[in-house]
Amino acid sequence: MNKQLTITGLAVGVLLLGGCAAGTAAAPSVQFAAQSAAAHGATQGPTAVGKSASESPAGTPPQAAAMVCSAEARGNVTKILGLASPPKTDWSWNGTVYACHYALEAGTLTMSVQVFPEATAAREGAATLSTSLDAKPIQGLSNLGLPGYQAEAGTVVFAKDNMVLHVDATTMPAAAGINHVTRSAFAYQMATTILACWSEH
Repeated sequence: MNKQLTITGLAVGVLLLGGCAAGTAAAPSVQFAAQSAAAHGATQGPTAVGKSASESPAGTPPQAAAMVCSAEARGNVTKILGLASPPKTDWSWNGTVYACHYALEAGTLTMSVQVFPEATAAREGAATLSTSLDAKPIQGLSNLGLPGYQAEAGTVVFAKDNMVLHVDATTMPAAAGINHVTRSAFAYQMATTILACWSEH
């Protein structure tokens, strides 16, 4: 793995994390949740977002999982790639896995969160997923003290508490946006912003 790539990703990610620390749009956007629910024919109101996985029926994911589709996450994608406006997104929740798909001109970014019964199962799940993706362990400070894995193809996996975050930018070009960010660095940067939001909230 390119050491400079990871360090650069960490630096940019840390800069973007200030939004969560300041409490700006870290929780899922109620307006966006309502729009998404309507698009999927869901009958639940937007206030249902934020229940735990054990309480949530399909269509109402845990708040932490839904952060991958939050206004702040979309804002960070916009900043990193230098987009003129936030990208359109589409999400799904099957009671265990929440997935958010970002429709970008350069390709599709997918961030998903799998909710496990407890932390040990999540760590094992992350390791199993990383093997299937040929992702290698992230070493040193770049793993943020968590089980983390990264593949040059544009995949990043982290386990935190009872959740596994998977960021997939593999359909994007080698370098994207006006800043020419590599897909691997982009995936890592987005993963760190989500992890920081989880820590803050």
